[in-house]
Amino acid sequence: MFLSFILTFKREVFFMWTRAQLKTRGKAAFLRNYWICVVAALILTLLIGNGTSASGNSGNDSQNSTTSISEFSASSGHLNVESFAERLTPLGPIKFVFTVFSGIVLLVIGLAFILIRIFVLAPFEVGGARFFLENSMQKAGLGTMLFGFQNGYYGKTVWTLFLKNLYIFLWSLLLLIPGIVKSYEYYMVPYLLADYPEISTEDAFRISREMMNGEKWNTFVLDLSFIGWKILSSISYGLVGFFYANPYEYATDAELFLVLKQNYFASRSYNNTYHTL
Repeated sequence: MFLSFILTFKREVFFMWTRAQLKTRGKAAFLRNYWICVVAALILTLLIGNGTSASGNSGNDSQNSTTSISEFSASSGHLNVESFAERLTPLGPIKFVFTVFSGIVLLVIGLAFILIRIFVLAPFEVGGARFFLENSMQKAGLGTMLFGFQNGYYGKTVWTLFLKNLYIFLWSLLLLIPGIVKSYEYYMVPYLLADYPEISTEDAFRISREMMNGEKWNTFVLDLSFIGWKILSSISYGLVGFFYANPYEYATDAELFLVLKQNYFASRSYNNTYHTL
């Protein structure tokens, strides 16, 4: 009879979430604190990026601009530095020096971007997660975005997210699919750091894997359900994303974490009780 009670308790505690429920709750939390959420999401999108069509279009525009400049340089002799160097000296030492110097400059710029991503932008990712988690319960202040710098665990936050991105990158080298699977396996790492800043790096990865066990496909479909908003964002040059879709999606992801956290701790409590029978 007691076992029957425990099984009934398990069914009541576990929350079988649906996309509609999470999105409704995320939308309500976001609209309750609209302008602050818009600014927070804008900061996250500009600094971290969330795969929106707007950011993708910006990358394409930059690539197209670079291509156009290169083509124009190639067709205009007076703008082509390499041609100018070759005409100036038949042996081309200036061309060699220019090429080496350009490579060094690009390498330094690339390393600078990587260091900024690791040491500056990663804590903002945790701060953004903290903001939307708090905003689910009450109106959060924009200062919460600095949580990753202020909680006394800055070094561990940087190290954990560096490992997360490194693992996903290495798995992506095998094939695209393993990289995607790992990205969803570690989906909750920033939220765990935001909710439990004292958590160890090992526990953050382990608990994220356990929380996402059986939920990776559902989470992928949840992300896919925002594709219509991403298309509208692309059509509107990012305006729909900035003023509605991006904060809506961030708020929904926070609701997903809260549900999976509830189920995770409920399962641990159930398993511990069950094994003591």
